Amino acid sequence: MEDDGWTVIKSTAILQDRWLNLRADDCLTSGGVRISPYYVLSYPDWINIVAITTDDRLLLVRQYRHAAGRFFLEIPGGGLDEQDIDSEKAARRELEEETGYIAQNWQLISTLYPNPASHTNRLHTFLATGAEPRYQQRLDAGEEGLTVHALPIPDVLDGLQAGLIGQALHVSSILLALRVAGRLG
Repeated sequence: MEDDGWTVIKSTAILQDRWLNLRADDCLTSGGVRISPYYVLSYPDWINIVAITTDDRLLLVRQYRHAAGRFFLEIPGGGLDEQDIDSEKAARRELEEETGYIAQNWQLISTLYPNPASHTNRLHTFLATGAEPRYQQRLDAGEEGLTVHALPIPDVLDGLQAGLIGQALHVSSILLALRVAGRLG
């Protein structure tokens, strides 16, 4: 198996924004094939939190997602801010801000690339257990109408295939975290 990456001959910034950067690369594959343009999206790393409450429920949020034009049930999460150095601290902050909950126990489950074909960022999934309500939500702009729901874990698992959780990365985070927690077969 050959592990030679592509050579970037030229890279052109198309869009630089607070949410994402888009560039067009002029590439030469290890086999000598030129691919241009090859578009690359750069986002900050993302965090997903699979939070289990003290009464054994999965903590979810319901919020509007503009690109799809509808509301989704999701696990809490968000993007790392520029000043975030520690992904666990960022995850703790996101859980508290979006839900008002804190959790006693935290474990990093995985760090994966959401779409390495075109995205540069990583997704850090945390399992947070012993979650209980402690504070009021502190929502960011654009999160108006976000509501918190605590559902029994079996109900969430039963609803996954039917689309209860419509975000694929959240489904994978739930399954990975519940497997580590011993909640899957």
